[in-house]
Amino acid sequence: MKRLIVHWQTLLGTEKLTALIVNEILVECKSDSHSWFCQLFLKQSQYEQLQAQAQGNIFNILIREGLEPGKDFSFGLDHEMIISDRAQQTLLNYLPQEHRALFAAQLQSSIVADPMAAIEQQLGCPFFTSLTEIASQQIQLLSNARAAAYLGVILAGLVSRHPALRDVDFPTRFIFGTLQGLSEERAIAILNDQQTNPQFDETIIFQDLLAAMGDTEYHQIADLDGGISLEQLKKLDLVWCGERRISEIIAMMEKWRPEIS
Repeated sequence: MKRLIVHWQTLLGTEKLTALIVNEILVECKSDSHSWFCQLFLKQSQYEQLQAQAQGNIFNILIREGLEPGKDFSFGLDHEMIISDRAQQTLLNYLPQEHRALFAAQLQSSIVADPMAAIEQQLGCPFFTSLTEIASQQIQLLSNARAAAYLGVILAGLVSRHPALRDVDFPTRFIFGTLQGLSEERAIAILNDQQTNPQFDETIIFQDLLAAMGDTEYHQIADLDGGISLEQLKKLDLVWCGERRISEIIAMMEKWRPEIS
């Protein structure tokens, strides 16, 4: 195919060949072939930009039509997209009639286990709903830069501990949930705050995570006479992972904890 394309370029010229492929071939291609043609004509960086732009266009269409991220659609790994029947119909309505059957035929149906539900079942509480409410209240009190750092650190720890959360686009769902109560101007400012290595007080993060798990003594970890207990660390290890795995701290504490006679 590559040799044929080179041959066609000499006969038709690059401009005519590109128009032919875009207007006649790509519209009939299955997704794998479509991606192959795009990668062939574009450099990898340009191809990734094209993918990101296409994903952004789909996101804007669905939001404009009133669909909810995380509920009606989610973006997974490798630009994969999970959509509900309602989102599917919305996208089909944006396509010309002659292309709808081809688009629908390429969609794959599968039952995807929800890692959020599995985690909450293990914890025995509505952890993610509670955490979203707590985080929403927390960022009301923070500057834009600190709010962005807080969200970045808490999300990094949750996803590091449970990578499957990426597959259901939990980061997007969590961010949208926590920013809902803010003005549009402030929400955009927090979203646009670019921090490559966000830093935030882990004591506050731990308090909020424990509170979301229903721990009634979460506030004591900030007290000078209190501190975090071994039982609280074990709870945190179920949901969060920082630069140093909490289980390592637990193992060290258990090793040096004096025996109770």
